Amino acid sequence: MNPWTPLALATLGWACSVVLSRAVLVEGVNTWTLIPLRMIFALVSLLVYMALSRRYWTSDRGAWVRGALLGFVAMALPMIFMTLGLEDLPVSLGSLLIALIPIATIGAAHFLVEDERFKSKALPGLMLALIGTGVLVGVGGETIDGVGNLWRGVAYVMIGVLLSGVGGALTRRFALEVSGDKLVLPQFAVSTAVVVVVLPLISTFDVSLVEGVDWVMIAGVGVLGSTLAFTAFLIAADVNSAARLALTGYSVPVLAVALAVIFLDESLTLSIVLGAILIIVGVVMTERANKEHVPEPGAVTAG
Repeated sequence: MNPWTPLALATLGWACSVVLSRAVLVEGVNTWTLIPLRMIFALVSLLVYMALSRRYWTSDRGAWVRGALLGFVAMALPMIFMTLGLEDLPVSLGSLLIALIPIATIGAAHFLVEDERFKSKALPGLMLALIGTGVLVGVGGETIDGVGNLWRGVAYVMIGVLLSGVGGALTRRFALEVSGDKLVLPQFAVSTAVVVVVLPLISTFDVSLVEGVDWVMIAGVGVLGSTLAFTAFLIAADVNSAARLALTGYSVPVLAVALAVIFLDESLTLSIVLGAILIIVGVVMTERANKEHVPEPGAVTAG
């Protein structure tokens, strides 16, 4: 297999997830309806893939315990907060903030993963990424078309980014204890159970809001943005170096913005372009300064 093929599929899947989620939300479907339906499509498509490939099945108790925690912390919670953020933020703003996940993962790994400490030489990259965030949000945020409540949306996305960082670090830690393949089914199953059972109790779950094309887009979010992207990244992890795997963290937001400009008619401003450059360069610098950090499957699946 060409090692770039699964990487390209993972990148396309996660980028489509952000764009399709935003499109569904703009159509009037709320977060509390979108996420349970998304995860049902994701779990069903995963089970179909598992039946055909006979991969990822496990009855390992240790894997289920760890996968359950990942399903809640690394998938369900970040997905909820990031989707809430996309109710107020266009893709051009939301996806670039999501690009900060690798930095959040490195920071969380400092406390959660043995021998993966944040290095002082990574500070310049961190500062550059934060400056880029300031430019993106503080300088041009209010002027970007499609913004609702700017600071509420930014707060939700940043909470999702921090949770994804913790989830990514835990994934890295658990993958050292249990085979990564054994964590897939528990993580998806528990995440689906949480959002399908709990979210309708928190707010309005209204399937009547979903019409014709909305079903297609929600299926796309689940199948492309969750199952395809996640499994493609796991396959990519078997045939690519850590440095090449990290490319998904930089390419996903860029591709998402491009797709949003093409299909959602979002416009690019100078602050978006400048903020994007500073954030991506800052993330690259930070990751290269922490070379021991190895991206693991599941670290960026919540978008």
